[in-house]
Amino acid sequence: MEGTTADTYADASRFLVALIRRVPDAAWNAPGLGSWTVRELVGHANRAHTTVEDYLLHPQPPEPRDSGYFSAEAIAQRGREAVVALGTDPVAAVASASERVLSLVRSTPADATLGSPMGTTTLAGYLPSRTAELTIHGLDLGRALQVEVAAPGSALRATLAFVAERCASREPEQVILALTGRGELPAGYSVFSPTPAGL
Repeated sequence: MEGTTADTYADASRFLVALIRRVPDAAWNAPGLGSWTVRELVGHANRAHTTVEDYLLHPQPPEPRDSGYFSAEAIAQRGREAVVALGTDPVAAVASASERVLSLVRSTPADATLGSPMGTTTLAGYLPSRTAELTIHGLDLGRALQVEVAAPGSALRATLAFVAERCASREPEQVILALTGRGELPAGYSVFSPTPAGL
């Protein structure tokens, strides 16, 4: 697959990998995001690589919304497995996943079928959500480490477009008014709630 969507995903992936290389040895068990440690945040963020690979090479059928796959415990278990997969060298693990998946994306047609528990789509249709995950969690990691980060402009624009699309299907008027200084969003508002997280 070639083109802007693939290039932007690659930019976001390299952004995250570069940030992970800046994690001090003593910081892996420090607070990362919410209840997550830095290691857990990195493990979750790396799923934006591994799910592309898994769902392309091993497509899964869609799961019903009331499936146990979306239960809090199942989501937590996938998070634990993602952390274990980092092994003893998280930096090398994420860099390897990035290189492997970017190569897979380059060699796969944009319209290749990708089967996930959330539904069946194409590689081109799935990558924007993964670009957003890599970018957002890269920003999370920068905040956790208290380091200045400069996310690629391409990744930021793609992430904003992805977030805006989610808003458009939910509460567009409220978001438009808030972003133009004419209203406020509720405390703790997130475009990702109440959609199941950690998929």
